[in-house]
Amino acid sequence: MDQSRRVIACDLDGTLFYPKKRLTMIPRENERFVERFLGDGGHFLLVTGRTRLYAEKLGRKLGRELDCVGCNGAFVVAGGRLLQDLTLPPLAFRKMFDEVRKEFPVKIPMLFCKHRNMVIPRSSVSALNRAVYNVYTYTNGTYREPVVWSDEVFDEEIDSGDVYKAMFIFGAFGKAAEIACEVNKVLRERYPDFEFSWSDQAIEITARGASKREGIALYLDHMGLPPESLIVVGDSGNDISMFEAYKEQSFCMAHAREPVKKHARHIIARVSDLEAYVYPPAEQGTGR
Repeated sequence: MDQSRRVIACDLDGTLFYPKKRLTMIPRENERFVERFLGDGGHFLLVTGRTRLYAEKLGRKLGRELDCVGCNGAFVVAGGRLLQDLTLPPLAFRKMFDEVRKEFPVKIPMLFCKHRNMVIPRSSVSALNRAVYNVYTYTNGTYREPVVWSDEVFDEEIDSGDVYKAMFIFGAFGKAAEIACEVNKVLRERYPDFEFSWSDQAIEITARGASKREGIALYLDHMGLPPESLIVVGDSGNDISMFEAYKEQSFCMAHAREPVKKHARHIIARVSDLEAYVYPPAEQGTGR
């Protein structure tokens, strides 16, 4: 098949980065497959909850400018051109944020912004949770992203209208993932003007219309490529929208939670396993 007409839309954490390589970022077998696919003219689209700054970091790692559906579809970049730029509406988000914090046990609220990776209000997070989070980010190695701990900056970012995505983290242990899953269902019913995605111990919030499904559709339209040219691969709750939209070409990681895997057609252990689907068997072992 002509790879120049094919797109792989790939999640990062738990997918392209699995298993984690805290020094080199991408497992060598995954990197080799991506390099082959790109070298043959294919389109490798990052579809991630991370920010544009992180997408650019990965591009430098691979030595290429990469197209990206970022912050769960809040922004879409193709060939360096910004196709979509959806931010959280300040007043509506502030109201929703205050209501959720009063009713549900959010441990760490977080913003992902246009010009900063992440912002967390310091006074809203206990000293213990700050310590746990800081240890977690430190052990992430090359995956670590800068965080601003500031109530003032948090409020400024909300008021500025430059927030792509918010995240409510419900903890790191115990029933945190179950709580997040149940609260996500409630919030989706209660606040229809936002998009909510369950992601393990957290809920991710974007503006209405900002989802991985919508971002991919916009990208394909811009590139003039048909839906059947696409393969989607991911591992988390925020990948479900693209699994459902592109069911026949959907691949979920084997280590994903069962409620996520059930939405995908295929299960793979590594991103490099896609090579068997992308290339006919006769092409394997050619050394290309």
